[in-house]
Order: sequence, then structure tokens, then C-alpha cells
Amino acid sequence: MSRISSIKEEGILSSKRLSKDVRKSQIQHAAKEIILKKGFFNTTMDDVIVCSGMSVGGVYHYYKNVYEIFYDTMSQGLDYGEERNFLKAGERHDLDTFVDFMMAKIFDDNDYKELFAILLEGIARDQKLLRIYKKLNIKYIDILHRAFRDSGISKDILEDRFLIFFTHSLLIGYASFEPLGGKESFQKNKDIVKKMILLYLNECQGRKNK
Repeated sequence: MSRISSIKEEGILSSKRLSKDVRKSQIQHAAKEIILKKGFFNTTMDDVIVCSGMSVGGVYHYYKNVYEIFYDTMSQGLDYGEERNFLKAGERHDLDTFVDFMMAKIFDDNDYKELFAILLEGIARDQKLLRIYKKLNIKYIDILHRAFRDSGISKDILEDRFLIFFTHSLLIGYASFEPLGGKESFQKNKDIVKKMILLYLNECQGRKNK
């Protein structure tokens, strides 16, 4: 095969990969829009197909059900919101960065956080959502390990189950109680939440040093 032919073939393959990524992103965007509007359990593949503007076969070529779309959407959210934006490669992170990271998970307003709150609300009654949550948690912890590799923060803290559950509990409360003024109440007490996280981390460090 000539060099020109090889370059053309590589270009075609690259175009196909890009097209696949674009189509999957289109499906995810449609699902995200519907789930935020109707909730996860009221969202159907038919809804996604109509909203995406793609054919039935086109959507089902990439995804068999809403669960698969939901997982990929949330996984992309981890990549975008945490690994690429806040936890930038090459930057040195410390305990203060870690606390800021926890605070951002609770208080930042974005679509992925709203979707994550919907996921948290569903894990108690749906085993498939519970499995999605566990898979995302594995990826989340892996991101933390890579981001804070040289920070001096112990593995035990990065993987601390109480801290994860505590953060997620506040996250779901922040989102779910919005109609009752929950967000405003949370914002007013933001400093207290930060002190609670720091208190727990200091307690963990104290146990470790004993």
C-alpha cells in the first residue's frame, strides 16, 4: 500500500471514529435533556430516539437501553467535570485542593450534578442503577488516586466510604430540596459544611498518627 493510500485510509478511519463519537454524544445529550425533564424512570428509548433526531436503528446500534446511555453520560461527566477541568494533569494538589474538590461536588450547579442526584435517588429501588453507581464510584476513586498521587493524602482518605457517602448525601439534599429553598440554605451554611469536612479529615489524620 502506498503512503498516500495509507494516509487516506487513516483519514477515513479517523472520520468514522469521530462520527461514532459524535453520534453517541448526540444520543447522550438527548437522553440527558429528557431525564432532567421527566426523570430517569419516565424516560424511554422512544423518547431518546425522537429527541436525538436519529433513526431507531441508528440509536440502537450504539445503545440497547436507557441504562447504557445513562452510564456513558455520567462517565463522560466524570471525565469532563473532574479529570479535565478541576483535576488538571500536571498540577500539584494538596489537602486544601481535596477539600475544595469535595465542596465543588456538593455546591456546583451543572447538569451532570443534577443527573447524579437522580442516580442517587434511584439506587435504593433499582439494582441496575446501583450497579451504575458502583461502577462510577470505581472510576471516581481512580481519578482521585491519579490526581492526588503526589499530594501526601493517604489512600484511606481518598477511598473513605463515610466521606463519599457524606458528600453524596449533601449533594442529593442540595439538589432535592431546591423547591423548598434548600440551595439557599446550603449556600448560607457553606462555611460550616467545609468545617465539617475538615474536622472529619483531621480526625482521620489523628487516628492514623496514633
